[in-house]
Amino acid sequence: MSILELLAEDARHAVSTLQYDEAWRCYAQFLLPAILVNRDWSARGTNLLWREPFTPALARIQPQRQQLYADKVQSIGLYLYRQDHVECPAAFASLSFKQLRRLEINSCPPWMELDLRPYMSSSITSFTMLGCPHLPSSLLDLIAFCCPKLQDVHLDYMAGRHNNEHLVKFLRKCRHLRDFTLSSQDGSNLSLDVLETLSSRKQLECLYAPTNLISYHSIETVMQGNSRLRPFHNARNLCLSIESRAVRPVLLAAEFLVELELNLSDAEHDVFGTIGSFFCLETLEIFFSTAKHLSIQELQSISGLTRLKELTICGPPSDPYQANGPLLIAHAWTDDDFESWISSYPHLEKLELGVRPIASHWISETRLVGKSCPELTMLSMDGIHDIGAWRVSSQPLFPMLLELELGQLKPWPFSTR
Repeated sequence: MSILELLAEDARHAVSTLQYDEAWRCYAQFLLPAILVNRDWSARGTNLLWREPFTPALARIQPQRQQLYADKVQSIGLYLYRQDHVECPAAFASLSFKQLRRLEINSCPPWMELDLRPYMSSSITSFTMLGCPHLPSSLLDLIAFCCPKLQDVHLDYMAGRHNNEHLVKFLRKCRHLRDFTLSSQDGSNLSLDVLETLSSRKQLECLYAPTNLISYHSIETVMQGNSRLRPFHNARNLCLSIESRAVRPVLLAAEFLVELELNLSDAEHDVFGTIGSFFCLETLEIFFSTAKHLSIQELQSISGLTRLKELTICGPPSDPYQANGPLLIAHAWTDDDFESWISSYPHLEKLELGVRPIASHWISETRLVGKSCPELTMLSMDGIHDIGAWRVSSQPLFPMLLELELGQLKPWPFSTR
């Protein structure tokens, strides 16, 4: 089994750039020589091969033999936007997937009556359902009842179409839930009961909700109703759409954050002071949706995050036809200020600053980044840059760099060739 696992791992790397049936075909060819060694290798290799099959391949097997292979399946995806997947639910109607651990359903058409009973197994730990707005919210009750070991869940959620009562009941029944992703197309606010249920989950380690807004009023209301609440106390990864004023009460008790992504709906209140206390942070991404003057004092308040490996601070996308688009503005920065700040992150591997300086250019800021962050592999900076200043350095500025994106270069004759 150790040999077969290594062969399977090599096969996964080899087909990582391929898609769907082509990847499955190549993956099977990698394992075929091992499967043909003898009966013992064949039985174990077949189990490994069909652990995560290409779904239409299972549907094409003779009906009298399908259950034999269905018993081996641990992960299955129904990508119903693909024509070759549409017939699969009907082909699997009489099967049972007893060892299933991961189930993904994507883009169920409105005319299809999807029966989930063949897939409902007590061994499922990961469940994803996207693009299925016509399915009733009560379906969540069935999933929570049949899959008590759920740890990783990804759901579409639209406040206007789904009943919060079923979602709250679902979250409360999933006692082992660790990772939860809530995607939405309407960008509605998280309701009070959903927000309270999520923020009070002590086992929740990862929450990814980049579009459903958390308002200051909602978190204050939740906190007033439960004075003992410590929101997201054990969370390690958070991705939230949030008002700037709500950042402090939402993150006040989150002591163990390692990754934090905030999509801020405004720039009225300082968020850097709150973030600066999370010394375990390794990834920090902040996206402003409105224009903002970013002061060096705000940045210096996060200079204690010395473990950072990835740092992104960006504003809204600028209009290429407008010279003064709604970007973040670097307010009263100097080279000395910038160097004192950027030197706080010696282990930084990714830096993205969508910040435009007030002055026409910065003379040496990219050199300061290279000097302070020798492990950098990705650098993206807005503004106007004088790369001629790089010639001053006798050593490579970015010895590990794989990706570089600069806003503009200082034009000739001011910049050397």
